[in-house]
Amino acid sequence: MVKKTLPLLIFLLISSFVQAADYYETGLKDYREGRQEQAVLNFQKALEADPFNDGACLYLGVLYQNMGNVTKAESYYLKGRELNGLKYKDLTFNLANLYLNQKRFEEATPLYDSLILSPGVHRTHSLLNLANLSVQSAQYKQAVDLYLEYLLEDPETPQRPSIEQMIAQLQRTIDSREQARLAEEERKRQAEEAARQAELAEQERLAEEARQAELAEQQRLEEEARQKALLDSILNSLESSGQETKNFTADSEKVEETFEESDLDD
Repeated sequence: MVKKTLPLLIFLLISSFVQAADYYETGLKDYREGRQEQAVLNFQKALEADPFNDGACLYLGVLYQNMGNVTKAESYYLKGRELNGLKYKDLTFNLANLYLNQKRFEEATPLYDSLILSPGVHRTHSLLNLANLSVQSAQYKQAVDLYLEYLLEDPETPQRPSIEQMIAQLQRTIDSREQARLAEEERKRQAEEAARQAELAEQERLAEEARQAELAEQQRLEEEARQKALLDSILNSLESSGQETKNFTADSEKVEETFEESDLDD
């Protein structure tokens, strides 16, 4: 029974592949002749007959992208890449371009980076697209390096004049930014130096105020000491020469009384 079933399975499998190939070729013809909707149907049938047909995924992604259905295009590119087949690099490049067109730079960059690791047409085109992406994301130095590398790989490209013009403009922008950066650094340095000098001047002013206050206090204390010494000196003089400090005695009272009586007799 197993021996009879195996040939049947092989026959069905071969028939499926043949059918898938027929749908694929028909889809290609429709695509080339501009029958997009019919091409979609044939490529979908080819994929149903052969789920590992990454070429059908590639063209379905292209067709849906051309028709403006970015979501479906992305899904077919991703599905095709998962198969890791012969069209893997084509699918990767197209998916990267889709992300680039949508300005999804963070998703496009690693795809291009993976394609420039090995020589070939995908590397060359990825260099150019990655350079364009770098311009759009304002990474101008990286863009210049990528454009120069691209020109080394494809020196006869018809886009060379435009690329050289772009490189020149980017270099002017880079130089201008560098000059502005240096000027800003110098401005900050001068501002920091001015602030430091102002702080030093303020510290000196406060120190001088403290010194003057200390000097004034010292002079005040010295003046008070002089005044006290003068007062003490005058007070000592009065106490040593005046009568107010003498003690009264019986004799002193008698003298006074005698003087008073004598004055009355006169």
